[in-house]
Amino acid sequence: MLWIGLCVAASILLRSRPRVLLAAVLTLWFLVPAVGNSVVTGEAGGALGFHAASWLVVSVLAGQLLHDPWSIKDALARHFFVFLVLALVIVAAFLASRTSEEGGGMLLLVDQIMAPVLFFLLLIANSVRQPGLVKMLRSLLLFLVAVVCVIAVAQWLNGDALFYAPGFRSQYWFNPETQRWMGTLDQPLALSLVICVAAPLVAGLKRNSVQVVLLVLMIVGVLITQSRVGLAAVGVSVVLVVFFADRKAWVKAIMLAFLGGVAIVVISSPLVVGVSERLADDTGSAEARALALEYFLTRWADYAVAGQGIGSSYRVAVQAGLETSFENPILMYSIDFGIFFAVLYFGLMLVLLLRNSAWHDYRGLTFAGLLAVVIPQTYSSLATRSVAGIVVWTILAMVVIAGDENRVQRRMRRAELATVAGQARAPAEPAAH
Repeated sequence: MLWIGLCVAASILLRSRPRVLLAAVLTLWFLVPAVGNSVVTGEAGGALGFHAASWLVVSVLAGQLLHDPWSIKDALARHFFVFLVLALVIVAAFLASRTSEEGGGMLLLVDQIMAPVLFFLLLIANSVRQPGLVKMLRSLLLFLVAVVCVIAVAQWLNGDALFYAPGFRSQYWFNPETQRWMGTLDQPLALSLVICVAAPLVAGLKRNSVQVVLLVLMIVGVLITQSRVGLAAVGVSVVLVVFFADRKAWVKAIMLAFLGGVAIVVISSPLVVGVSERLADDTGSAEARALALEYFLTRWADYAVAGQGIGSSYRVAVQAGLETSFENPILMYSIDFGIFFAVLYFGLMLVLLLRNSAWHDYRGLTFAGLLAVVIPQTYSSLATRSVAGIVVWTILAMVVIAGDENRVQRRMRRAELATVAGQARAPAEPAAH
């Protein structure tokens, strides 16, 4: 209850500076994993066990509705069908969870769907009042990713979780002997996800030295997670950042040569041992995913419209004798609240990306958006309580805001050109006698 009171107080005191609160939401998810949430909120579970950042999102929304309702209404009006679809999905997920015989799943529903969607709304609304939100979010994301990468390096060097150790030790997957670390995020793959979506954003930075340091740190970080998909995605991002950066050819050549040298050093270091072993032997990961997909395809009609409630996919996986979860949020959400609504939810993400990708000039943002839609499909991501939900919707908000900004600028330019053309066609006034 104390944390809820602090969130309400902050939303009132900082009601005219919502960006501070929005930055705090992202910071909380990066620095406070779900397994350590009770350290901040004092609630380990139950009706008040939502993540600390989710409480802050709700408080900020309430504060902004009282202080600046116009911006919220404007955001809803400009993207009416987007929020209509999202509301429909949330209602379907809620009803599926409440009417399920198994019940439960409300923490996951709030932390991974409702709160991130409300955060998306707040970002869209705040972008109207003051420009520069996309750059602010880019800088904050890169800073936070750098912080968790540094923590992961420290964990790898010390062989210890360092923070929230009791919470991590309670997780079935946690094993310090594997040297697979996650910083202050909930899973190694969550760290890999944030690195993947942040790496393309480095292209928008101006300083070569900062770009190089961040890219090296991200390469090291993704190696520590031992994510094969993450390593491939970051590798592509590094190449794109160098080649599409606004630099002279000789500067790009130096950057590429330096990063190549770093890669050679890294390959010969112990950092690469874990991911090399996973490349040689995936310990049945691919086979488990294939079995999960096969099981789903034989029973998809059971989940065509309605599901069994949020979190039920884990129970179904156990009943089916699968060794892992379904490892894909589309499949898992389909079981949770129906194929129709799951496809609607993830299809909307793709539509937002495609509709706005050609309407902005922010380097690397479109590729970051693509990775934010694709990478989560490679593991259970959005079907677990982690940073995944808030990061995906933050990147999508950046894409939408960038698209909105560019469309407004284009309309203004067309209006100016029309005015100039109209003045040129207007007949000259007759001289006075």
